Amino acid sequence: MIVQLRLDERLIHGQITTAWSRYLDVHAIVVASDRLAADQLASQVLLMAAPAGKKVAVKTIEGAVKLLSDPRSEKMRILVIVDNPADALALARSLPIKEINLANYVKKKSPDKTELARTVRADAEDLEAFKELAGLELHLYSQLIPSQDQLEMKEIIEKA
Repeated sequence: MIVQLRLDERLIHGQITTAWSRYLDVHAIVVASDRLAADQLASQVLLMAAPAGKKVAVKTIEGAVKLLSDPRSEKMRILVIVDNPADALALARSLPIKEINLANYVKKKSPDKTELARTVRADAEDLEAFKELAGLELHLYSQLIPSQDQLEMKEIIEKA
């Protein structure tokens, strides 16, 4: 079962290994990215950064959908991480996603970015994906670490 889909450009990092994996009590982490799945070195680095005792997979979007659609995945608590809004949207359209945490998305270099939250910025292309996400029946919020309050994102995105 997918317990959270997280948009975070940093992917697997300290907050994931020390805070989120414990807070969500996950058994596995799936990084879903066509680009990263094709990059053997990047995939190996992500596997090495994994929290102790947690299974980690780096999959293409199609591969992640296939893996997470397998009935055996329902028996596990899985954190899915993407590094861009388009991948989050593709997964949300294909899988039973209940919540998306727009945690950290600021590094993309493009003109005319809009700040949606302290750690979430969007250009026109990203904003379209965010608006489609806001239209889906799921909980859409921003929360960098578990001890912070969740910032509800649907209304913020709809007004942007």
